[in-house]
Amino acid sequence: MVETPPAPSAEELRWVQIEKEYPVAAKVWNYLKLCGWNDYVCAGIMGNLMRETGGDTLNLKPTLYDSSRAYYGICQWSKKYCPDVQGKDLDYQLDYLKTTIEKEFLTFGKLYKNGFVYWHFTQLTNERDAALAFAKCYERCSSAGYTKRQNNATTAYKYFVG
Repeated sequence: MVETPPAPSAEELRWVQIEKEYPVAAKVWNYLKLCGWNDYVCAGIMGNLMRETGGDTLNLKPTLYDSSRAYYGICQWSKKYCPDVQGKDLDYQLDYLKTTIEKEFLTFGKLYKNGFVYWHFTQLTNERDAALAFAKCYERCSSAGYTKRQNNATTAYKYFVG
């Protein structure tokens, strides 16, 4: 007698839909989770990426250059300061993010809060706080976009976590 495989769970079906609707964002989210970061930190990072290359949506464009071609990729890394990232694929960019994030928080954590370092970032339990910390310490972007990044983080949290 041949056993029928179990039907996919609701969560499995939900992820099939997520991967179909936003394949790049799904890949990024899964990578961030594999780094060991909690859902709030992942959403905070994702909120920034949505601002950088998604047009404030989950439709991330990892091969995007800015109009001057001085910035590239999911984090819009500077050609001047991060030349190794220019023209690289998403896998390379995610690895680059993972290998540079701790140093960036060690160097620029004070821009978020005095004494703030990478470990503190990984312990945040609010996606809006994580988005702001990532914006200030990793992206080091204009304060004019902070609220959009935080709103994006909430959108990402609700979409991926529920």
